[in-house]
Amino acid sequence: MFEKLFSPLKIGAMTIPNRIVMAPHAVGFLPGYGGAVDRVIDYHVERAKGGVGMIVMSNFLFLPSWRRLATWGGEMETSPLGTLDRIDDPALIPDYRRLVSGVHSHGARFISQLNASGRQIHPPGVKNYTIPLYAPSAIPCPRTHEIPRAMEIADIEEYLEAFATSAWNVAEAGGDGVELFAAQGYLLHEFLSPNTNQRTDRYGGDLEGRMRFLMESIAAIRKRVGSGFVIGVRMNAEDRLPGGIDLAAAMEIASRLSATGAVDYLNVSGLTSASYPGWISDMTAPEAQFAAGAGEIRKVAGGLPVCLVSRIPTPNLAESLLLSGQTDMIGLVRPLISDPEWPNKARAGLLDDIRLCTYSNQACLMGIDKGRGVGCVHNTAVGRERQLGIGTMRPAERSRNVAVVGGGPAGMAAARIAHERGHRVTLFEAADRLGGQNLMTAAMRSRRQFAEVTRWQEHMLRKSPVDIRTGVTATAAQLEGFEAIVLATGSQPIRKGRSAFRPGLECIQGADWAGVHTTWDVFRRPEDIGHRVVVIDEDPHLSAAYVAEHLADEGHDVMVVTPYLHAGSALHPDHVPDFYRRLRPKGVDVLANMLVVSVGNDGVRLEDRFDGNGKHLEDVDTVIFGVGQRADRGLFDELAGASVEIHLVGDCNTPRLITDAILDGERAGWML
Repeated sequence: MFEKLFSPLKIGAMTIPNRIVMAPHAVGFLPGYGGAVDRVIDYHVERAKGGVGMIVMSNFLFLPSWRRLATWGGEMETSPLGTLDRIDDPALIPDYRRLVSGVHSHGARFISQLNASGRQIHPPGVKNYTIPLYAPSAIPCPRTHEIPRAMEIADIEEYLEAFATSAWNVAEAGGDGVELFAAQGYLLHEFLSPNTNQRTDRYGGDLEGRMRFLMESIAAIRKRVGSGFVIGVRMNAEDRLPGGIDLAAAMEIASRLSATGAVDYLNVSGLTSASYPGWISDMTAPEAQFAAGAGEIRKVAGGLPVCLVSRIPTPNLAESLLLSGQTDMIGLVRPLISDPEWPNKARAGLLDDIRLCTYSNQACLMGIDKGRGVGCVHNTAVGRERQLGIGTMRPAERSRNVAVVGGGPAGMAAARIAHERGHRVTLFEAADRLGGQNLMTAAMRSRRQFAEVTRWQEHMLRKSPVDIRTGVTATAAQLEGFEAIVLATGSQPIRKGRSAFRPGLECIQGADWAGVHTTWDVFRRPEDIGHRVVVIDEDPHLSAAYVAEHLADEGHDVMVVTPYLHAGSALHPDHVPDFYRRLRPKGVDVLANMLVVSVGNDGVRLEDRFDGNGKHLEDVDTVIFGVGQRADRGLFDELAGASVEIHLVGDCNTPRLITDAILDGERAGWML
């Protein structure tokens, strides 16, 4: 099974044991479950333990001139940033050596991606010390909203030395090679693209000029580290941007890189910050979106191995892409965040055991963008690998008879962990199937891959001896005799339309109108939803925003009304444009900064949150309240005073995201 995927591949002087590559990505861990550096090391080693053939780690550069700026010319002292993403810093070589040794101990190879960040991201330390962003030309960035400093020749020369020094540091740490990041709108790619390079000196103009910085970087590294060290290049198949790199230009770039004889492999991606986070495509985008371009690049790459990245969820797809000749390696990030043992399980044929990525970007990418560090919707071990990772399950002090009430994400998580720790578990679920609120989420076309959460959780429970009782509403009397109880009874939608922006009002006028429904009613009573729908989007967990998109997909005429600055207020600002790019073609209109005054047969009356001006929406068939939920603690109240250990998890603890519910459940399983 998957013979091509698990065949070795020679890359320059190095051979990797299989074609699965952990592609580079930010991690952003903070101290908490161990020091930040240790957490980064554990995270990468865990993926090597899980069976990947090669790990490419994201690393930034911090130039010596920036250090002079940071210290105010030596008049100020700075302290270490405490992270492990600066391979230019020789003080971090011992930590990198620990990381590389751990990766090698599991048979994988280690490559450091060198990211000269450019105008579209602040590398570690740049914001701390108020250092300007660099770019080939002083063109404002749509992502950072900053005007970068146009680089001088001395800046380019400093970068060339930094690239060479960083590669030498990788070699000193025992690493196998480096990858130059010349894709996705970062600095080297900005030099390659006519869209961002308007220079008139030898580093601009025609393709030869625009490639000069990249070519000189490769030459500087090769001169410093010698011939046995691997050098790869991450490049775009296409920018999909006016004036950017198209496939024909990308093929020419690949051909010229191959002709140098100094490059050992190519890693193919695409897009730029103008369509962020498009290259980190969510479940609404096509799978393997850069495969066709990679295949064309591979034809002109002179035999250089090619790696393909971006949304390759399953071993079956990975194998088919390899067999099609479009790529030689499969670059994975989020599948390995979701399940580090993806490779080992695929090799063993345990496909149903793989915890597939949802591609929601909810906890991984948005976790980084919101400053929490990378996470996962349904892998709570991310960032906690040393204590919760592969092979760390620890039995409870004694086996107990445990009841879990509620078969949603939190309840199933609690039941699984409790069983794995040696408890005897009975799971009660009032509905006739497991999944809880996630079943509604997964019913939406744009959220369909949340079904994977329920599939995997249920699969793992069904193969265990957990006693699963669906269609049973547990009562206090039925729970007598259990030694511990986990309550995962969920929440109920708020039906009165109460707004946090009007704390003195408990109810919107007309909330009892027959045309008023909740987001849950959209799935439970779809026949009651009219054609012209107004969705009140004040839910902190995005349900209203995604329900609006779902209704548009189902053919309804949809208007979103929100008191916030935009629909989907819980989205990180960088992710809002991508959401709107989906809403607009579906005909969804958004009225932002508006409060609902009343609803009824005469329509919906609104008031501007800032100036108080009114607006009247007429001919409305249905109003959907998406204003949050209330914890369902009825059973908890029944059990008040009972002399039994009780844990509240998920929404009945307090309504939050599915990520929090699963973590709640697993944590309770560990605490039993």
